[in-house]
Amino acid sequence: MKKILLPILLWSSISFGQTGLWMDISFAKKWNKNQSSGIGIGNRQNLGLGFDRIFLDAGHQVRVIDGLQITAAYRLALNEKGDQLVLAGDRLSQRIQLGFKLSILDAFDIGPKRLSLSWSSSQQWGIQVGKQTSSVWRNKMSLSYDVKDFPLTPIMSVEHFYQWNANIVYTPTEVLVSGATVQWRYFAGMEIELPKKQSVKIQAGLRQRASGNQPLLRLSYSKSF
Repeated sequence: MKKILLPILLWSSISFGQTGLWMDISFAKKWNKNQSSGIGIGNRQNLGLGFDRIFLDAGHQVRVIDGLQITAAYRLALNEKGDQLVLAGDRLSQRIQLGFKLSILDAFDIGPKRLSLSWSSSQQWGIQVGKQTSSVWRNKMSLSYDVKDFPLTPIMSVEHFYQWNANIVYTPTEVLVSGATVQWRYFAGMEIELPKKQSVKIQAGLRQRASGNQPLLRLSYSKSF
């Protein structure tokens, strides 16, 4: 029995230590029928290991046609240094994103109205002192269903990350740059509708990278004005 229980306990402790806890708070303002803006703050923790990063987000969306939005976003993040928050240049990072979001069923006026299927695609640049600027193409498919007369909405998503400059090789005569898939993210959970245009999302997820898989728990609060 000990031989059976010991590996299970070890696996459980390792899995818990690797689990990421992602917490987000966001606020959105709709200026008119075509434009909206948002701000938010996020905290990333590795359970059992401690702080990973905290960040501020800002974004703007412009409706082009029914179901299609152009998006722009900026993030300023403070990254961990051991177990401490350090306001040093090499711990601050920035991220710029430009892309679009296509609500497929709305754009083509197909499918049940309570079902939502969207495709988000964006080009992302990550900037941090002492590191190569990353160039990543992100593509995300999201699915949700608004259950009639029920406050819980099932949601799920899958996202692919392709880094254009994932591999850089310096030779005496040239620099060789090649791209590669660097990450997949999968999430599934529920969105809880609250009064006064508020909602809470609770999701379980998995992040796949070359360094290994990481289970995720994501808690999000949002309010619209």
